[in-house]
Amino acid sequence: MRRTKEQAEETRRTILKAAEMLFLENGYENVSLDEIASASGVTRGAVHWHFRNKPGLLFAIRDEMRQPTQYLAERLAADTTLSPLGALGDVISSTFAHLQTDPRQRRMLRVLLQFDWSSSEDESGDGNDFQQQFRDSLVKVFAAAKRNKVLPAPWTPQTAAIAFSALVNGLINEWARGKTDFELVPDGTVIVRSVLDAWNMLAKSVPSSTT
Repeated sequence: MRRTKEQAEETRRTILKAAEMLFLENGYENVSLDEIASASGVTRGAVHWHFRNKPGLLFAIRDEMRQPTQYLAERLAADTTLSPLGALGDVISSTFAHLQTDPRQRRMLRVLLQFDWSSSEDESGDGNDFQQQFRDSLVKVFAAAKRNKVLPAPWTPQTAAIAFSALVNGLINEWARGKTDFELVPDGTVIVRSVLDAWNMLAKSVPSSTT
């Protein structure tokens, strides 16, 4: 059974990699499921089984981008000695570096930015809200920060997650569009670190009874 699951996951990764390559080379609208299946060495039925439809492939590519923050939230739940804001800064910095050092990432982000998520999710019945899931992970990170008394008032885990999500998304979108000299590294990293350091310093300057 374990081997079967591993094989299914390997097939899924192969299909996803082939789809991403074709989307980048030919444009999302110009790629068919048959072409993706052929490039993956699988049947069209296998593509349907793993991803349901073509928008489902984009959902999967997009959802992979939230994994580092999700993993961090899980780590913080298991390791109370970890610095929440410092670890979050490390995760975002690493993500920014990964995006900037791989030219395909910027092109793929442009594909994702051009896609009409709302209408496609309604049509496909996909109930996953990527932004909400990203914010949910951030809420857990900032809840850990609050427990460690490094989230200053009047911020709550919920408001901090909304603000930080908007900051990160805005920086990535600005970089992906490529219309300014802005770069994720070092510009975006400096901005994110500055915000997290400011929260940390502000929290430490306020008496613990008010936090």
